[in-house]
Amino acid sequence: MRFTAHVAASILACSAAASYAGELFEGLGPELIGSELTTVLEGAELGCKQDSADASLRRCQPLPGALDTLGGAKVTNAEALFVDKQLALVTVYFSERDFQKVLAYVAPKLGEAQDWTVTIRGGMNAGFKDQIFIWEQEHLHAVMQQFDLKIDRASLVYGSPRAMAEVLKRIKATPPGGVRDL
Repeated sequence: MRFTAHVAASILACSAAASYAGELFEGLGPELIGSELTTVLEGAELGCKQDSADASLRRCQPLPGALDTLGGAKVTNAEALFVDKQLALVTVYFSERDFQKVLAYVAPKLGEAQDWTVTIRGGMNAGFKDQIFIWEQEHLHAVMQQFDLKIDRASLVYGSPRAMAEVLKRIKATPPGGVRDL
C-alpha cells in the first residue's frame, strides 16, 4: 500500500513538473528580455543557431515538448532572438481559436494595453475584425494579434523597444479602426 501511494505521488509530481515546464512564459517570459543567453538557457530548453547573415544574432527554438503552451493554448511555433547574446525578441504563434484564452492569460501579466483593432479586407472584399493589442512599457514592448498574416494564426511578439521597432511600425501603419488587406 505504501509503495502504491509513493508511486502515485511520484507520477503526480512528474505530471505537475511536465506541465509547468511546458509553459512558454516559464522559460521565455517577458521579464527575461535583456537577459544573457546563459541565464535564459538555465530555465529553457532551446536549440540555437547563429544567424548566417549576422554573427551578432542567435535564433533559438524550444526543443520538442519544451515550452509548448502559452496560457494553456498549444504553441505552433516560437522563436527567441538573441542580439549580442542578450534576449531581444520572442515571437510566438498559436491558433486563432485560442486568441481569447491567451489574451486572458497575457493581459494581467503585461498590464493595460492599447486596443489597435483594425478591419481586415479578405477575398471578395469581405471584411472582419482583427483584434490587436499593444503594450508599450519602458523596457518592454509587446503586440498580440488575432490574425497574423494568416486567417488561422494568432501571435504574441514581445521584446526590447529597439527590437520591437519594426513590428510596431508595421502594425501602426494602419490606424486603430482602419482597414488593411490580409
